[in-house]
Amino acid sequence: MISQPSQGHSAMKKTIIFTDLDGTLLDEANYSYAAALPALSLIADKGIPLIFCSSKTRAEIETCRMHLNNPHPFISENGGGIFIPRGYFQFAIDAEPANEYQLIRLGMPYREIRKQFVRLRAQCDAKVRGFADMSVAEVAALTGLAEKDAIAAQQRDFDEPFIFDGEPDQSFLDAIEAAGLRWTQGRLFHLMGSHDKGPAVSKLIALYERQFGEIRSIALGDSLNDLAMLTEVDQPVLVKHRNGSFDNRIDMADLLKTSLPGPAGWNETVLSLLADESAAGSPVHRLELAGIFDAALAAVDPYNAVLNAVRMEHDHLLVAGETYDLAEFERIIVVGAGKATARMALALETLIGNKIAAGLIVVKDGHTAPLTIIDQVEAAHPVPNQAGIAGTQRILDMASVADEKTLVIGLISGGASALMIAPVEGVTLQDKQETTRLLLNAGANIFELNAVRKHLSRVKGGRLAEASFPARLVTLIVSDVIGDPLDVIASGPTSPDNSTFAEAWAVIEKFGLLEKLPARVADYLQRGIAGRVVETVKENDACLTRTRNVIVAGINQALAAAQLRSTQLGYSARIISDTLQGDADDTARLLAQAARDELAGMEPEQRHCLLYGGETTVTVHGNGKGGRNQQLALVFGLEVDGLHGVAMLSAGTDGTDGPTDAAGAMVDGDTIEQAKKLGIDPQHYLGNNDSYAFFDKLDSESGTRCHFKTGPTGTNVMDIQIVLLDTARQQNKVEQAHTQVD
Repeated sequence: MISQPSQGHSAMKKTIIFTDLDGTLLDEANYSYAAALPALSLIADKGIPLIFCSSKTRAEIETCRMHLNNPHPFISENGGGIFIPRGYFQFAIDAEPANEYQLIRLGMPYREIRKQFVRLRAQCDAKVRGFADMSVAEVAALTGLAEKDAIAAQQRDFDEPFIFDGEPDQSFLDAIEAAGLRWTQGRLFHLMGSHDKGPAVSKLIALYERQFGEIRSIALGDSLNDLAMLTEVDQPVLVKHRNGSFDNRIDMADLLKTSLPGPAGWNETVLSLLADESAAGSPVHRLELAGIFDAALAAVDPYNAVLNAVRMEHDHLLVAGETYDLAEFERIIVVGAGKATARMALALETLIGNKIAAGLIVVKDGHTAPLTIIDQVEAAHPVPNQAGIAGTQRILDMASVADEKTLVIGLISGGASALMIAPVEGVTLQDKQETTRLLLNAGANIFELNAVRKHLSRVKGGRLAEASFPARLVTLIVSDVIGDPLDVIASGPTSPDNSTFAEAWAVIEKFGLLEKLPARVADYLQRGIAGRVVETVKENDACLTRTRNVIVAGINQALAAAQLRSTQLGYSARIISDTLQGDADDTARLLAQAARDELAGMEPEQRHCLLYGGETTVTVHGNGKGGRNQQLALVFGLEVDGLHGVAMLSAGTDGTDGPTDAAGAMVDGDTIEQAKKLGIDPQHYLGNNDSYAFFDKLDSESGTRCHFKTGPTGTNVMDIQIVLLDTARQQNKVEQAHTQVD
């Protein structure tokens, strides 16, 4: 854990964060920011300006801003220019217009920088090369960037990155300084005019102070070129390198050093520095539960999951070991649906860009991403609506015109069963909505629900693959189903269906829905059983010979990351199950009993963490508002009432739990007692399936933070339950009770 320095700032100060990119917010090996997503989400939720201050060019930083949906000013090329979106500040500033920005120019023009570089190289006979001396391929190989990103890196305005052929030539560096210029070093050396990051940061701080009054400034960097930036802020942070070292040339008062490298250290430190603002009064275990959950989310970020599975090499698309020569295709189209597909699509746009001829995904309301090529349709979930039908029809239309020269890339994630909706002929949307509602309320699991939905659909049960044939189809999948069965995830639109009309009918009978089922649905299923309606796509269908499905993320990766994070927090962590299922109430009781048994066998001062993943169901008896995770947490709270040293979080990785704005809830052995003291009867709310109202009222009246609200996370790999057990906390509670009695 990071030791947080004392902070005497006022709670009313506006926090501003400056950050370097490569090696700091972005991993120095793969440029991923996945490990920093929890802190990035908190920053966005709190409206904290996050200013990129990097050696990268304007073009490179604009790409980062787009991916992270960052609307704030940025500082390019080591302080050469400050780009401020027009109208960002509420007052006029001394800056020149630059398209959609106002530019404060601090650096020497690149043309002059390059001229001086060539002169000094000849003067010193130095074996040194700048970016302008290199091809795009050389820059890409040197930096690890994709070629399109390497092109952006060569679009310089204010400085010239350079490397030595061999050891650094000190005479060349001395000549730069003698010429009244500056050099600095990050991953590469940089030649610039008299500017550095410090004056740029100072100018922006002054503008923010004019806007907000007194502010609290934080800056994070990892290398010498960040030194000037770090000296200008209230709280400088030095980020550990990937090899475990720090840049020992940076040393100053109040310098905070991260305990983890790169974006993981960035994330941990920012969360720590903002903890007083984000969770004032929250017990430590709630912060730990949230941190463990955030680590799990970062591991299954769809954007990075796609980039880990897919890459481009010389006009060849490599997907999990298989190569697609793009020269063989006249068109590439992207189609799909699910809660995580927007960020998956963003990754494809990053990789393939304008090679995509057309695309459309259907996402849950509010789960979009800043896409520029692939269209997005927002639709309802879990009960489908007309927007889902319209979007799915457009997908089927696109797939139906695909031919042998078309590569179709499918994107599928949790939620697609309700979002990719195309009722069979004779069945209406209202019929499917009612059928879905009946099955959900009856407690049908995902396998049972999808067996019915596939047989009422023109897109599920392999029928998207059927519609795409004879095109080549490769589908990237973020799994939200136990065991990752392809025919169940999203009801298997691109995989063979193992279920039958008879099995779908058996689900209806199991839950006693024959009298409630819409007549048109019952008629269609019966016609299917009689063989008068064509079955879904089966294993030997010809369309599957040109279809491939690749799972890029799932619950296993999330739990492994949660286990690692728990260990870093000092817990002995075990993954108990990644197949948790069944009734939420029963599951809560099983988890509570496991917690009691575990706690009973622990030694003093021990800390254990039990991790679970899967998806439970709720049988609805009342008319309240809630979800399976909030219900599970409430029942768990009742079961461990009065048991000190235990805390639990149950939450959906998609950030939503049922038809609510909560991902789930956190409880401990004191939650129920606290509620009862406030006159809140948990059994009343539980009996009415009204867990949302229970936690909402408890938080409102007690000032606690039991409700767990993340907003849409952009991913979905089922639910996670985290149980923390701490015998030291248990003993402290006992001692406090004895003290009160005495």
